[in-house]
Amino acid sequence: MITITAFKWVPPFAQGQVRDHRVRWVLNEVGWPYQVRLLDAMDQKSASYRAKQPFGQVPILEEDGRPPLFETGAIVLDVATRADKLLPSDPDQRSLMHSWYFAALNSVEPFLMNLALVEFFTKDEEDKVKRRPSVLEMAEKRLSELQRSLGERDWLVADEFTAADLMTSSVLKIAKSLDILGGFPALATYQERCFDRDAYRKAIADQCAVFAEHSITDMRYGSA
Repeated sequence: MITITAFKWVPPFAQGQVRDHRVRWVLNEVGWPYQVRLLDAMDQKSASYRAKQPFGQVPILEEDGRPPLFETGAIVLDVATRADKLLPSDPDQRSLMHSWYFAALNSVEPFLMNLALVEFFTKDEEDKVKRRPSVLEMAEKRLSELQRSLGERDWLVADEFTAADLMTSSVLKIAKSLDILGGFPALATYQERCFDRDAYRKAIADQCAVFAEHSITDMRYGSA
């Protein structure tokens, strides 16, 4: 049985955003059952968890007979490859799919995360006002380039939904939470198209159901 890790609770702005939703989504897409091991802050810091996830993040994927996997980019691609789903059958298109898949993680997500760090985690208002214009400009530049490349296509590669679309649309959640995706209507429509899938809706519903059952006190922040 596959086990993935997830947090018991996160603040409201992060609910539906935490990256275990990507792994839930791909497992739903390929039809593989899984169970969830819930973590609090102390579990996250523990030596046993850090031995499996050096950076203490979620999720990891554990499966009998295999080493634990971390990083959602690696996990999603591993599942898709082993299931031979969400991948173009044509070898050249599959290679192109890999390009778009890693572009989402390496060429788009870092610029959106830079803006998210300013918006959500910079407490000094003067520093936020100073930094925001430059990081916003770079984030919007990447979104503009992505929108131009997508053009009028429904999907990034091979006229079908692939792992590249799963990852790209998930990355675009950051832009939506920052309220800048609306400036890129083709990307907003593209994201809606990707999210209009039973596998995605179930992933988000299952994640948020956990948060609804827990509260901040369950996370043991600052406990000894």
